[in-house]
Amino acid sequence: MSLDRYLALVQPFRLISLRTRSKTIRINLCLWAASFVVVLPVWVYSKVIRFKDGLESCAFDLTTPNDVLWYTLYLTITTFFFPLPLILACYILILCYTWEMYRQNKKAGRYNTSIPRQRVLRLTKMVLVLVGVFIVSAAPYQVIQIVNLQISQPTLAFYISYYCSICLSYASSSVNPFLYVILSGNFRRRLTECTKVKSKMSEREIINIENTLKSSF
Repeated sequence: MSLDRYLALVQPFRLISLRTRSKTIRINLCLWAASFVVVLPVWVYSKVIRFKDGLESCAFDLTTPNDVLWYTLYLTITTFFFPLPLILACYILILCYTWEMYRQNKKAGRYNTSIPRQRVLRLTKMVLVLVGVFIVSAAPYQVIQIVNLQISQPTLAFYISYYCSICLSYASSSVNPFLYVILSGNFRRRLTECTKVKSKMSEREIINIENTLKSSF
């Protein structure tokens, strides 16, 4: 999504050439293939394990400390330390391009710069919120995964923190669409227009009620 936003704002003509039906299908197939390769270790290490009390469960069969170490590093790199620089690079390039265009337009005096500045500031705030949400939601789980390598006997507080961090790690994907909508100027403008329409309708209803009461009297 970050790369798509970068192409849409900075290089829109290249994005148009990529958004053909055949290229879209190929890109999606490549993404699905890459996702399959990334989760392949989970398939390899997941087995049905029988515990001492006879209970069976599907879990990671990481028998040696080296297996735990390499799997933790692999998971941390692929889910946090690889996407984070990509997200930062895309949004930093977007902000640099947007502020540079604003500066050039202001210097040239082509139009009133008050509205474009508001848009640039809104875009900057959106970028900071999106990156902040990703870091806040993903970082705790990665930190706990690394801390887990140093703990021989986890406590109850650690287990609670661990499961809460798992839930929080999925929050970014769930919240992102709503952030795009809420932080968008179009959403706020339409919400304001809708509120004004509702207020006008309520005023009309009050006037109609008053006229009805007067006519009845």
